[in-house]
Amino acid sequence: MMSNPRIGFIGFGEAAYHICKGLGSEGLTQIQAFDVMATDPIIGQRIRERAHLANVHLTMTLEDLVVKSSIIFCATSAKFALKIAEEVAQHMKEDQMYVDLNAASPKIKQEISSMVSKGAGLFVDGSVMDPVPPHGHRVPIYVSGSGASSLYALLQPFGMNITVINDQAGSSSAIKMVRSIFMKGFTSLLLETLTAAYKSGIEKEIIESINKTLSNQPIEELTNMLLTRTAIHAERRVSEMSEVIETIRESDLDDTMSRATKKKLQKLADLRLNEYFDYKSPDHFIKVLEAIFKQDIVQQSR
Repeated sequence: MMSNPRIGFIGFGEAAYHICKGLGSEGLTQIQAFDVMATDPIIGQRIRERAHLANVHLTMTLEDLVVKSSIIFCATSAKFALKIAEEVAQHMKEDQMYVDLNAASPKIKQEISSMVSKGAGLFVDGSVMDPVPPHGHRVPIYVSGSGASSLYALLQPFGMNITVINDQAGSSSAIKMVRSIFMKGFTSLLLETLTAAYKSGIEKEIIESINKTLSNQPIEELTNMLLTRTAIHAERRVSEMSEVIETIRESDLDDTMSRATKKKLQKLADLRLNEYFDYKSPDHFIKVLEAIFKQDIVQQSR
């Protein structure tokens, strides 16, 4: 690997454009990209314009990009990740590194790692943790896999915000996938909540109330309060959610998230955690998680 690495991006969409533009401003001049849509009469024009603005050379073929790059980033789509990696692996040499930035599952990243390692190349499971445009090349990226530490050493001097998790492919993507349960779920909950609030003309009051709850204490303290109390009071909250669902339906609104919440709470109530904890809230949410796994095992054995 070189101190001034040759960067190649497979896929030159928004994320790749902003990262490449930022790296160029840091002095990296050997940046190229390949995008199958570059020849499209409409989308291709946008890709070519961005490449010009970021001083990125567009290659005609994927093989050409792989051969001329020391670090190859893939930023396309999770559904294409395996197919692209399979083709790239055929052309990689042992002194090259493949970085998959797609939001794919840990299993997919592990499969890609196996493909790359067969050619003795280094693999990096990369997870972009924030929207790229506001940050550019400084967007937080978690990395794991055989090439994680090497990627950090090579690109941290150029301003990239890279956090090394470990050398196991799949670890970074696991963080992103699990975090997405909350972030996407929270967004969906907000949408359902505020739609109902807007219908009733109380969106301002609801926002203020939620803000007080979420900003009044650190997240771990809030988690302790919510999970430990829910473990004891899940059954009662199932009934409360029935009333919530009825309220939403009376307004002819979508109740998807509320129904899912009721179902989740019912599963928790069925585990009888209130009996497990002798009807007293545990002192930490980890004890609730441990109890869920233990009670699940007990129920499955019955």
